[in-house]
Amino acid sequence: MATLGTKLRKLRDDKKMSQSQIEDMLGISQSAYNKWEADQTKPNIDNLVKLAELHETDIYDLLGEKSIIQNNNDKAIGNIQGSVTINHTFSEELINNILKNQQDISKLIESQNKLIENLLKK
Repeated sequence: MATLGTKLRKLRDDKKMSQSQIEDMLGISQSAYNKWEADQTKPNIDNLVKLAELHETDIYDLLGEKSIIQNNNDKAIGNIQGSVTINHTFSEELINNILKNQQDISKLIESQNKLIENLLKK
């Protein structure tokens, strides 16, 4: 299985982009991106999402064979229920960040629904 760094390097080469072009687009240091491609560190979730968008792929394809999180065999980050399978080649911190972001999104949706309900009552 290809590492995240190998995938980033191949995707960048496929787009004929330099590291500095990607660094400028993401607003990160040369050192940070270089370490990602060298598999010395991993990007945080925000940068991982930006990289996936830049390369027109998703974070699952960047991080693992098919996905790092599987919900009842569905490729989804959505509402995680049931058994969760974690590909152990990735840091637990990254998984925790993804789950925290999911919780934050759920809270935001809940808040928006309450606001809509209150507006409809008026």
